Amino acid sequence: MELSVLNAWLQFFLSIMGGCLILFIVMLFFFSKHIKNRLKQMEEIDKNEVKITN
Repeated sequence: MELSVLNAWLQFFLSIMGGCLILFIVMLFFFSKHIKNRLKQMEEIDKNEVKITN
């Protein structure tokens, strides 16, 4: 193979990996917000259950 062909494949591979990395970071950001909100809801439910039982 010529060097230019290897260079093209390398650029293609790196662009795919970069896109996956960006997608992973965006998903991680959104899921962390969702998990924080869900934990707050669960804590509020627990507090309400404690008030009811006391």
